[in-house]
Amino acid sequence: MKVEPVRLRRTWPIDSTLPPVRPADDGRKPPGRRFGGASDPAVERRRAAGSAAAWLAAAGRARDSAGRLADASLWTRRSVWSSDPEAVAGQAPDDAPLAAFRLEIERTARAQRNLGFELAMHGASVIEPGRHAFRLACAGKSCALEVEIEAGDTNLTALARLAGAINDAEAGVRAARREDRKLRLVWLEVTGSAPGARGAFELADVDGSAVSASGIGTASIAAEDAVFRVNGGPDRVSPVNETVLDPGRVRLAWRASATGTYDVAVGYDADAIAAELRQAVGDIDALAGIHRTSAGSLHPSLLRELDAAMTTEAAERLGIARSGDGWALDERRFRDAIRHDPERVRLELAGPDGWAAGVIRTMERFLVMPAEALIHPAMRDAGTYAPDLSGGTQVQPAAPASGWYFDSMYYVPNRL
Repeated sequence: MKVEPVRLRRTWPIDSTLPPVRPADDGRKPPGRRFGGASDPAVERRRAAGSAAAWLAAAGRARDSAGRLADASLWTRRSVWSSDPEAVAGQAPDDAPLAAFRLEIERTARAQRNLGFELAMHGASVIEPGRHAFRLACAGKSCALEVEIEAGDTNLTALARLAGAINDAEAGVRAARREDRKLRLVWLEVTGSAPGARGAFELADVDGSAVSASGIGTASIAAEDAVFRVNGGPDRVSPVNETVLDPGRVRLAWRASATGTYDVAVGYDADAIAAELRQAVGDIDALAGIHRTSAGSLHPSLLRELDAAMTTEAAERLGIARSGDGWALDERRFRDAIRHDPERVRLELAGPDGWAAGVIRTMERFLVMPAEALIHPAMRDAGTYAPDLSGGTQVQPAAPASGWYFDSMYYVPNRL
């Protein structure tokens, strides 16, 4: 009697949970499938179609944002970089030549300031009652002024009258009453409206003692012009804290407190370029996110091709780096690169063979791929959904086909 061997097969209780299957070595089975058909193939195909549609839409956005980086108008814009933007700032028109300057500030332009005597706030006025005439000379012009001090005026009131007379003349100076309420003191401060020697002024009594009694006739800070050097050249003098360079195309301005040496450079508009690059990298990162969240329904080669376009030596120099499973822009590294070597950055980012051009070519390849090429091979075994122009999805069954699915409805060809 011949005994046939018996092949044993492991079985599972009907009500038990079936364990998940590991993906096949050839990668053709998407993750998430279970023994016994626990996942509905139609649901998975629909998910694949949705992922493909989302991938194409995101690829279009990434192509457009990369295209804006290659737009020539973006690279005609200019900005002025300063080693201390709080002290020195500048402006340059579009298309200004790229240039670097070293600014040495020896002395800043200052406006004249006269400080009067500190007087008891509520004491009797040191300016005697009556009419007082005085002269104000500024910027080559002389004005005859007068003020009336009344009996019983305090220093607070008398100085307010004197300040009003000076300000009403609008002769290039401003008078302001200053107070120390804790010590109950008051004094007058008269300041030239314009900095530099051109804003110097004089106050002198003509008839009376308004100027001498209040102490506003003596300069506490003299008017001075700015003295500076550019790129180690000779001293330059300016009545204001600014200058124009190259000739007249670059304007630099500095604070009255600025002193020492500052580096400035006319370059590409780093803020505008960084904003566009940040948008492009973000759109590509979102594209990669669609692949990561597709539950394996998209073809793995898509992510490999995207990774190849992103991880170039130029991208690393530009500050485009990995961030988790996606990409992000290291703006500090990018700004350092565009400041120290702006022309190299332009070529590597927006040149014909630059990073943006490579991304555009990759996105355009994605956009012309047939829908089935975007989907994981295991999804194509049973048929594939593909996006249509209306935003819906349709499934093309594996041949021979007897009909079409469109938005969950099945159509037989002779009934269409």
